[in-house]
Amino acid sequence: MTPAPPPPPPAAQSLQDSSVGGDNIQIGAARDVSIATGTRVPRKYLLVVLVVVLLGAMAASGVLKSLSDVGKDLTDAPVLSSRVTSRINVGDVVAMRDVLTSGSDLALLQRGPNDRQLRDMLDRHHAARVGSMNIVIVLQGNRNRPVRIIDVRPHVITSGAKPAGTCIRIPSQGDSSEFKLKVDLDKQRPEQADSSRFLPHSVDLEMDERMTIDFTAEADDRWYEWDIEVVYDDGTGTELKSTFIREPSGEPFRVTGQAKKYAVAYGDKAMSGYRTSKEPWICGVGD
Repeated sequence: MTPAPPPPPPAAQSLQDSSVGGDNIQIGAARDVSIATGTRVPRKYLLVVLVVVLLGAMAASGVLKSLSDVGKDLTDAPVLSSRVTSRINVGDVVAMRDVLTSGSDLALLQRGPNDRQLRDMLDRHHAARVGSMNIVIVLQGNRNRPVRIIDVRPHVITSGAKPAGTCIRIPSQGDSSEFKLKVDLDKQRPEQADSSRFLPHSVDLEMDERMTIDFTAEADDRWYEWDIEVVYDDGTGTELKSTFIREPSGEPFRVTGQAKKYAVAYGDKAMSGYRTSKEPWICGVGD
């Protein structure tokens, strides 16, 4: 007897559009079977990664900081920024050429101006502090490379005879590293006889670093309109440069010696507003 032929093998399971993830086998069609040996990263992502790596290397080497400085230099961005405080203190005396005997500014004085109104009025008449004035300056570096401050010194714009029109004594209004510099504008030279500059030594300012200068100017012989010159080396290898500092309003500083006599004087011992006074103490300095 002839043995019966073996039964046919069971039909193979279709693999069309199947996937077996556990063995990392990906099957798109029965005839298209591939074993994934790694995830393919799109080219655009590789480019992003390369750029990030390059930027990181540049940042670590300081190239980005240098490029930032170059950009600021090309746009003429200030190498230094400054903040100026020039307070008018109780007991200060100011003098102007104008004789205030009438008008809106006299009315403002008589009713008692606030600090802003008083300062604006004094600016309008180019009033000068009598005897001395104090300015506080905060300098800040705006470059990643150090900016070396070589000197901080007065810069006289113009001068003339002491004003003798009106004097005003200020009544009560109700309201970093530091260097104290003092200058006599009648002489305009450093206090240190053996020095050619007012700042005792150079100071390097890194990005956002600050230094404070408490600058006092005195005058006795004349009236001065002046600003403050800051001499610096910005690290570019060129010549020394200067920036000039004025009042926050943009006006130059003004200081004068005391006149022998004023046409009119305002103030009173009660320090409440301003009144015409013939008392000799009103415009004296240091009493």
